[in-house]
Amino acid sequence: MSYSKSLLSALSPSRIICACLLGVSLGVMSAANAETVELRLEPSDEGSPISDDLRNSLNDALPDEDEAPSTLFQAKRQGNRAADAIRDTLNSQGYFDPDIESFIESGDQPVPVVRVDPGRLFRLAEIDIDYGPNPPSEADRQVAMEAVQLRAGDTAIPLRIIDQERVLISALRDRGYAFASASDRSVLGDREAAELEVRYNINAGPRVRFGKVIYPEDVRTKASYMERLEPFEEGDLYDPAELALFGGRLDETRIFDLANARLAEVSSGTTEEGDEIYDIVVSLSERKRNTLALGASIATDKGFGLNAELTRRNLTRRGDLLVASLNLAEIEQYFNVVWRRPNEFGYGKGLVVSSRVGNEETDGFDRQAFSVGAGYEVVKGPDFSYGFGVTGSLVHEEDDFGERDLQLLGLYANTRLDRADDVLNPTKGWRAEGRIEPNISFGGAESEFLRSEGQLRAYLPFGDARRFVLAGRLKLGTVYGAEIDSIPSTKRFFAGGGGSVRGYAYQAIGPRSTENNPLGGRSLMETSVEARWQFREKIGLAVFVDGGSVTESELPGFDDLRLGAGAGIRYDTPAGPLRIDVATPLDPTD
Repeated sequence: MSYSKSLLSALSPSRIICACLLGVSLGVMSAANAETVELRLEPSDEGSPISDDLRNSLNDALPDEDEAPSTLFQAKRQGNRAADAIRDTLNSQGYFDPDIESFIESGDQPVPVVRVDPGRLFRLAEIDIDYGPNPPSEADRQVAMEAVQLRAGDTAIPLRIIDQERVLISALRDRGYAFASASDRSVLGDREAAELEVRYNINAGPRVRFGKVIYPEDVRTKASYMERLEPFEEGDLYDPAELALFGGRLDETRIFDLANARLAEVSSGTTEEGDEIYDIVVSLSERKRNTLALGASIATDKGFGLNAELTRRNLTRRGDLLVASLNLAEIEQYFNVVWRRPNEFGYGKGLVVSSRVGNEETDGFDRQAFSVGAGYEVVKGPDFSYGFGVTGSLVHEEDDFGERDLQLLGLYANTRLDRADDVLNPTKGWRAEGRIEPNISFGGAESEFLRSEGQLRAYLPFGDARRFVLAGRLKLGTVYGAEIDSIPSTKRFFAGGGGSVRGYAYQAIGPRSTENNPLGGRSLMETSVEARWQFREKIGLAVFVDGGSVTESELPGFDDLRLGAGAGIRYDTPAGPLRIDVATPLDPTD
């Protein structure tokens, strides 16, 4: 076998990287200004056929020149630049022995010409992995070899050859070799056979097992809580994905500014099988425990309002979150407290306790209510969660059905599935949510009923920049098992106003009393179609059509569907879009 010195230098690691990078960067250059250099492709009989893709790549690789050469020196310099670019492009595509000649044709003005014979396309003859004196087990070597995506006979593309080192190291680390690394690869070229032999030089290092998790002592959070977040057990084989998952779980608690988990620098022991044991060192920096947020709102349906929210993190040192919110608006005032204890029953399985006291005075009713609830919630990830629990309420209400004091006891189950691309301002995908509640009412109106509702939202973008988005919403609800006058106002359905059917007054859609006051209903149907145009980075416009129906029947329908249409402006903020809408009813209520 004969080896070409030029091939060996061309295939050194630095040369391969250079060729690949040049091939990528030069491949996007425009050939519009490259007419100053003439490219002539003249393959020899022994060379590989020139494909259209290769021809286009070589033309695209010609450097842009500001102007045609006026002197022989300028022409020679442009020709040499073009020849170097052509050589790098051919090397990046597996042509390692091209014949490239640059010369000048004289005439009215000198013309640089590059004649190219790409030569033969090189292929891989052999792929070998050298692990040195401490190789991994035979089974692990087999797994690593199977992970390599190159085989004998494949085209010798430098970028792919280099990338397989990353593949090898990743495969070994997935098998527990936490410190696997690579040194310079060996590449031998045979010009006559147009073949390469590649040998990867890998130092696998010891196979590692997880030891103890060492938490810092200067943090408030209890170690017993953080232990619930560990996705592995002491003695498990090292897995980089598990270690990264542990760090991610610590971070998603939102009680740390910094959360990092890494292997200790030295081994803490050796197993009987010869595996090294490394402890996990956790670095943490806790966030400020208290956050106070103040805000104001104004809406044509609910009027002016002020709100305040206090968030207390890590109240009991177990990652819990206490949120107290106060809202003072023209038609509604309430104080709400929610205490969440995530991961209380293991990772992703938490406890939520809530309490609320409020007063609401609308055209449909006057109501004062106190409620408490406790639930079990399971978070399977950012896109799926579910939960169930129990609620209890004391309600005093006055409406066209009379004045009543009620006690309500209920159960609930809910779920959420989110396939949208953004939490606050989605442009693609969909999300669905549903809730079902069996309830028993005591006091002024005794009844048993089942309340359920579900909502689906979808987002369809147009264009790569996603400046145009079509958004849709469908919400359905029903109350089964009791007549309308036996259902507390807290469990009836109302429609109309912002967030419901824009263009209509708050609670304006649905059955009315003889006094023309809203009564609410046992079924609900709401729908909306909105076209959004993001014409500036943070500013967008929208046009929409909303529809809604509330009836006394148990099944939602379109019999009394009311439509509203309008337009609005959107301004993107870190907390989500700020929305200003103007709408008009298409089927005005009386």
